[in-house]
Amino acid sequence: MPIPASPLHASLPSLLLYLLLELAGATHMFHVQQTEMSQTVSTGESIILSCSVPDTLPNGPVLWFKGTGPNRKLIYNFKQGHFPRVKEIGDTNNPGNTDFSIRIHEISLADAGTYYCVKFTKGKAIKEYQSGWGTQVFVTEQNPGPPQNRPTGRAGSRVHHDARPCLSALPERNNRNDFIHPCCCLWLLGLTGLLSK
Repeated sequence: MPIPASPLHASLPSLLLYLLLELAGATHMFHVQQTEMSQTVSTGESIILSCSVPDTLPNGPVLWFKGTGPNRKLIYNFKQGHFPRVKEIGDTNNPGNTDFSIRIHEISLADAGTYYCVKFTKGKAIKEYQSGWGTQVFVTEQNPGPPQNRPTGRAGSRVHHDARPCLSALPERNNRNDFIHPCCCLWLLGLTGLLSK
């Protein structure tokens, strides 16, 4: 007959998980918020990528990128540049603006990928301050032809041909209406599983 766990051992992983989720969900810990973890859009349509950045953060620009690392592609700069297919949603000329959402028009298969809203700080040099979690965009063909004639996008691009969004990638809300990234939850659950052994 198995011996029941003592109350201390049973509650320790739960307590640790609760504390880590509270820290991860606290708004003072993560300021740049992208609420949609994934979206699916058809070719030729428009998509809105949401981003909220509190005006309490240090002075500096907000930029949108596709991808990460040194090869990431600049999608939109709110202060300068020419981006014919991209329009800002919020009034970024308003000093109290916190909405840095964008709309991308005329979506193509090449637009599939993950988009990041990134806050930079201005000082002696402009430096990356904080990035959102990213929004993964899946692109479907609006009027697909026979299966043998369907383009699959560029080599290495992630094209999703199912019109349903990935439900497992939807954000979860904590009790303060902040969003917790599902990967954090899985990581924390794995961590508590290791600690309970």
